[in-house]
Amino acid sequence: MVSMGRSFFSTCIVGTGLLLLSMTASAAEWTRSASINTSVVYSDNINLASTGKESEVNGILTPNITLHGRGARANLDLVGALEINSQGGNNDSVNPRLQADANAELYERVVFLDLNATATQNAIDPLAVTGTDNLSNRGNKTTTYSYRISPYLKHRYKGLAEMELRYTYNQLNHSESTVADTSSEAFNLSIDSGSDFAKGTWGIDTNRRTTDNDQGEVSELNSLDLRLGYRINRQWRINGSVGNESNEFASVQSSRDGSRWDIGATWTPSARTVLDFGIGERFFGNTQRLSLSHESRRSVLTASFTHALTDSTALLSNQVVFLVTDQFGQPIIDPVTGDPFLISGNLATIGTSTFVDERLALSYTLEGRRTRLTLNADMSDQTFQDSNREVTLRGLGASLSRTLSGKVSADVGLNWNQQEESGTGNRESDTWRLQAGLNQRLGQKTNLRLNYIYTDRSSNQAGQSYEENKLALTLIHTL
Repeated sequence: MVSMGRSFFSTCIVGTGLLLLSMTASAAEWTRSASINTSVVYSDNINLASTGKESEVNGILTPNITLHGRGARANLDLVGALEINSQGGNNDSVNPRLQADANAELYERVVFLDLNATATQNAIDPLAVTGTDNLSNRGNKTTTYSYRISPYLKHRYKGLAEMELRYTYNQLNHSESTVADTSSEAFNLSIDSGSDFAKGTWGIDTNRRTTDNDQGEVSELNSLDLRLGYRINRQWRINGSVGNESNEFASVQSSRDGSRWDIGATWTPSARTVLDFGIGERFFGNTQRLSLSHESRRSVLTASFTHALTDSTALLSNQVVFLVTDQFGQPIIDPVTGDPFLISGNLATIGTSTFVDERLALSYTLEGRRTRLTLNADMSDQTFQDSNREVTLRGLGASLSRTLSGKVSADVGLNWNQQEESGTGNRESDTWRLQAGLNQRLGQKTNLRLNYIYTDRSSNQAGQSYEENKLALTLIHTL
């Protein structure tokens, strides 16, 4: 883990350093912030055991840093945290979290570079018992390091067409040797109609992505698509595509490639509302897609539905580690530690298997003067191509926060998650989680948070059911 971490962070430092030199030459504007969170966490079931519970008190020290740079030809956004806990034993006492995104214009309007680096903790088997933090002794956690470098070229053929040619290299490493490390290379060429095409538009996309792991397994996805669109009026636009795909990956299915098509429309009744939807067909069957975004002065509604071929390498490489702000630009805080909110991937497994992912996500937030209500729902049906394994993940959640005074606020949340696996295994579990917290501002730069979490997990597998009461007291100080 140490050598891998050094390799990961040295790559980040070199890549980010080159970008910072470019930003310095361009008189970049910087904003920085840092904080230190100190937590005392009590659990009455630290091992998340069905029987024979053991209670434990642990301390956590978490320094956090954010860095944002804006230059004439380069940008950098970095959020990082280092969790140091007192637990020891088989668990990692030091857990890094990082999300760094950078882009630079290396040659004016022609050569560009995107950089991305992440580090976070994920469940080795997301269908098995996993705690709400890194203190559980179940040994089902791995630190995932990802870095991505993507140079690309752009060219504009006056008003006729615009071209982008992109190469992307992605490396994904894990701290645990039981999880395979992967790397991928992708080549993408897109040509879009230019400004001369006002109502009727066209485009051509060709993509090739190759993924391999340290066990010698290789998968390859290739596609070529022609896109067409026509704007009927200010509110309605018709869009569609037709193409072909040729894939190579481990599969028990009768087909892995063939022709594909998609047709749909975009409805934009106002600047605050956008609805995009469509249907199509690929080698694995009919496909549907939907994207909805609606904003009002006090509420935000989003919905999405996708039906795509993917793998955990792609999902982990694109996961968002820190969600610093919500739809209204307000900071989101982890209820246990007080850290910026840590996003976890909705995966059935960490591995190299290719699967068809049918995914739905809904979210609604209502903002009042002193109260905020958030409702969300998500579902993922994952059909694996190398076996008869099928996994269904469902989730519902509701949270309510209210400002009680100028210095005191409170929040409460209830979440339900269900996991079902059939085919190679038959596992089922239901998890209910209740959370309640109280925040007290002690000074201009200091906050105190008391948080309680109750978890009840039931499973048809022996040793996979548990109940836990957790209490955390966190002091958050901004430097």
